[in-house]
Amino acid sequence: TLPDVATWRHRPLFVCVNSAVSPNLEVPHHGLGACPLGVPFSFSSELFEGTCLIRLKGSISDDPKGDEEYFSGRKRIFQSVVQGRFKEEVPVSQVLSGHEFARPLENLPHPFLLKTATNFIGKVSPGANIAVHTDRPHVEAPLGGTSQVMRGDEPGNEPNIACRTIVEDCSVLGGVFEKGTVSASRRKRLLSNPARCEGYAFDTETVFTFEFYQNLFDAQTYSLDLGFAKIGCSSVLNGQPIQWLGKMRDGRYLWSFQI
Repeated sequence: TLPDVATWRHRPLFVCVNSAVSPNLEVPHHGLGACPLGVPFSFSSELFEGTCLIRLKGSISDDPKGDEEYFSGRKRIFQSVVQGRFKEEVPVSQVLSGHEFARPLENLPHPFLLKTATNFIGKVSPGANIAVHTDRPHVEAPLGGTSQVMRGDEPGNEPNIACRTIVEDCSVLGGVFEKGTVSASRRKRLLSNPARCEGYAFDTETVFTFEFYQNLFDAQTYSLDLGFAKIGCSSVLNGQPIQWLGKMRDGRYLWSFQI
């Protein structure tokens, strides 16, 4: 149960751990309450332990100066970063990100707008599996193929996730990535195809960093901006929040936060 809206320190936004999907998801310093906006916070699950940073342009941030520096001169209005270590080695092909809902969607927009929206999502998340007309709607895509930036570092050498720019470096994966010359766009093309992911794994020694950002969904107004039209999402989502999640194809969660 959410606390009274009047108590939300980032009102009209409230970001919290999605404990309903897994009892193993924990945010030590914030429990089931509001997670910070604009500053990193620690979390853990049965498969992953690390820190998360969520920035939403125009929100009441816990680091206004940091948000201003990050968004200045950029079109993006949403950023989320996760950094940490896997607790067991997992194949890259088995790790997903996306959104999922427990109830059917309602008041869907005109089919043309819906198709345009799904095409946009497909461009942002190559290899995405999009299911709209179902009792449990979802958008799922390989994590390695959707992160705008991905890198792996030896513990102690990882970047500060609150910095303005995180640099791509997937050389730790080996194979075609070994020389560190594969661009983010090529990495997304390669790892968005599960067949091409075979042989690559997220190990337990490396500190991995995954950064996502986009300029389509505005959390402040809960709307999707297609450029020529805006789709209000509150009624479509049937009272359900969007999430920032990472999970395995077998259903286990790495992280899941509701916005």
